[in-house]
Amino acid sequence: MRIADLKPGMRNVKLEAEVLKVGEPKRITARGAERLILEAIISDGSGRIKLVLWDEHVMDLKPGDRVAIRGGVVTSYKSEWRLNVSRGGSIDKL
Repeated sequence: MRIADLKPGMRNVKLEAEVLKVGEPKRITARGAERLILEAIISDGSGRIKLVLWDEHVMDLKPGDRVAIRGGVVTSYKSEWRLNVSRGGSIDKL
C-alpha cells in the first residue's frame, strides 16, 4: 500500500516509510484515560502523512529512520489525515 492511496476509514494499513519529522512524546487525556502519544511525519515517496503512535507503540524515532507499519488505521482529525498505530497494529524500525 502507498501513502497516496490512503483514505480516512481505511483499516489494516500495511506500508513502509521514512520518518521525516518527529515530535516529542506527550501525555494526554483521551476518552477519560491518560494516554501517551507520539506524532511524526512519514513519507514513502508517493506522499506524506502524520503518523500517530499510542501507548505501547511509542518508540524512539528520528528523521531518516525507516519503519514498517501493519494494522494501521487512517483517521481524519481537524481536517488532517492521520495514520494511527494502536491496539491491533504494529510498527517496527527497519
